Amino acid sequence: MPKGILGCLLFCVLTPLAARAAVPAVEGRDLLTHKTVKVEPAAGAVVVFLSDHCPCSDSHIQEVKALAREYKMFSFVGVHANSDEPEAGAREYFQRADLGFPVLQDENGRLVNRFKALKTPHAFVLSADGATFYQGGVSDSKTFSRAGRKYLREALEDLASKRPVRTAQARTLGCAIARSH
Repeated sequence: MPKGILGCLLFCVLTPLAARAAVPAVEGRDLLTHKTVKVEPAAGAVVVFLSDHCPCSDSHIQEVKALAREYKMFSFVGVHANSDEPEAGAREYFQRADLGFPVLQDENGRLVNRFKALKTPHAFVLSADGATFYQGGVSDSKTFSRAGRKYLREALEDLASKRPVRTAQARTLGCAIARSH
């Protein structure tokens, strides 16, 4: 963390600016409704890459669902990107999970490749203008109940309180995302 007022100002202003160019628009086909979804956030967006087979992703589902309810100023969107998980099974899983936000079926790995997502769950917190405020795991554990740090929750708390995100990047623990190419 930078020291002093000038250091904090430079950190708070320049950190999001440096990430702007790499952040794509989040758009795709909703796995459940089959409608095209385009995220146009007012305050920002939370994009979480999820799996219907990964126990690590599954253990974090309730936390992500709770965060979507608590931080309504952010648009939440899930992305199902594993090329080795049939769409029908994913549809059933996410229908049962009842997340309360869209889950995009990542056609041809377009979103996973653009975001450079590695594992499930892998979370990104974006500003309304495209800056990446946080990217990494939902927590510091493969199993949410054992988590010491809840990185995604901390990032949203910081942003909601208009503070710099205390951890802008964290290790992603979970199942590797299977890509088709």
